[in-house]
Amino acid sequence: MRSYTSTILVATAALTSAQRPNGTSICDYYTAALLKENNATNQMTLLTLIVNTAVIGNYTQPNVGISVPGILKPGMYNDTTVSLAPYFDGSLASSNRGGDHGVSVNFLDDGVASPLLMNKPSNGTTSRQ
Repeated sequence: MRSYTSTILVATAALTSAQRPNGTSICDYYTAALLKENNATNQMTLLTLIVNTAVIGNYTQPNVGISVPGILKPGMYNDTTVSLAPYFDGSLASSNRGGDHGVSVNFLDDGVASPLLMNKPSNGTTSRQ
């Protein structure tokens, strides 16, 4: 059920935004629409599905023909290969830590995609992930 609902959310968010009643928050509306019951646990699940899909791309089944590549997968822009992964995996000195130069920070230090596939942020509790 969760896999189907995350795919539907991505595919229909723009189309159904006009159907959301005034005074109903986006989170309340989509949690009830996609996960049936609007409660704190389901709202957290919905946010997890959205964030994980943005990071690693489509990871739920069935996918309904809309590819979401995720920011960790290489892509193309104006016929140029683009990879954002170095900004997150510590291979690029891109983080500002208050000095004159960027420093490397591995934000994917505890499992990368494997915990995301299980709808967890990381495998442990002390990672930057």
